[in-house]
Amino acid sequence: MTTTPAGWYPDPYGSPLLRWWDGTQWTDATHAPGQEAGAPPQAPQQAPQQAPQQAQQAPQWAQPQWGPANQTAQLPIPEFGAPRRTAPVWPWIVGGVAAVVVLALVIGGAVIVLRDRAGTALARPDTTATAPQLDQTVPPEQEPQQSTPPLPQLPQPSGDRIKDPVTGLSYAYPGDKWQVPESKNINDPADQRMPLWTSGCQATSQANYDGRGGDWVGSVYTAEVPQIFPYSGPQGLGQLSQALLLTYDQVFYGIQHERKILRNEALTVSGKQGWVIEFEMDFTKVAEANKLQWKKEKGAIVLVDRGQNARPAMLYVSVPDNLDQSVIKRVEDSLQSQ
Repeated sequence: MTTTPAGWYPDPYGSPLLRWWDGTQWTDATHAPGQEAGAPPQAPQQAPQQAPQQAQQAPQWAQPQWGPANQTAQLPIPEFGAPRRTAPVWPWIVGGVAAVVVLALVIGGAVIVLRDRAGTALARPDTTATAPQLDQTVPPEQEPQQSTPPLPQLPQPSGDRIKDPVTGLSYAYPGDKWQVPESKNINDPADQRMPLWTSGCQATSQANYDGRGGDWVGSVYTAEVPQIFPYSGPQGLGQLSQALLLTYDQVFYGIQHERKILRNEALTVSGKQGWVIEFEMDFTKVAEANKLQWKKEKGAIVLVDRGQNARPAMLYVSVPDNLDQSVIKRVEDSLQSQ
């Protein structure tokens, strides 16, 4: 017994139409793909002991017309008059013999034709497939489900550096206070605005700062710039860095604050064209009212062009003032690109 729900599905008999599955069997109801169609109407029940001519009307093309439209069809009525004379019997006998001869000739010709056709049929294979019965249970094909690609594993420090194998960027490891987080805790593939971080480390600035289990952290991350941000080449790096800052300002710094741009200029990283935009976020008013352990936070976004047909690489670093903010300059100065 099938568990497939009633609905429109691709016709299992090979036509380009959709056919109605009523939950137990295929029906004769079809419609073209792309057209809106609900469930086919239910056929009306026949009245008990109704004559076949009244229960089902013949198709219009099959009805003989014996009179004007919209009138009852009748056979011609024979005229009244004197009784006919009895015809002699011998013409009937002669006609019957002739009919038998004609019938024998027809049968003989048919046998010859069928024999020739049978010989032709044996010379080629029969390619006609028998269509399945409409009441046969044929569940619709299920489309394969696409699996979500696994999140990248963030690399651990090697010596005093962290190397990102995806972007080719590498930078100085800030120190033991900074830990590499799990990829699932910092990445959200469903949000097209967000980068898919492929390396990074973070340090806690204030645990449970909001009273709801949220931690405020200092961050150092690298990733490719998401596809949602247009990029036409190195000449657009400055504009791209500003678009990224405006977007991530609302995402990463959800507390009310004031923003100040400290640096906004082109640079080179390992001989490749790049751009840096440095900023400062001021949380002083909110910090004093809510007993936050930091008042300001400095950060930077550094973009590096990776050549034609490649998305630019991005370094994002942001450190509150209750952590060592010299980390920002050390990471920037140590940045390299392969």
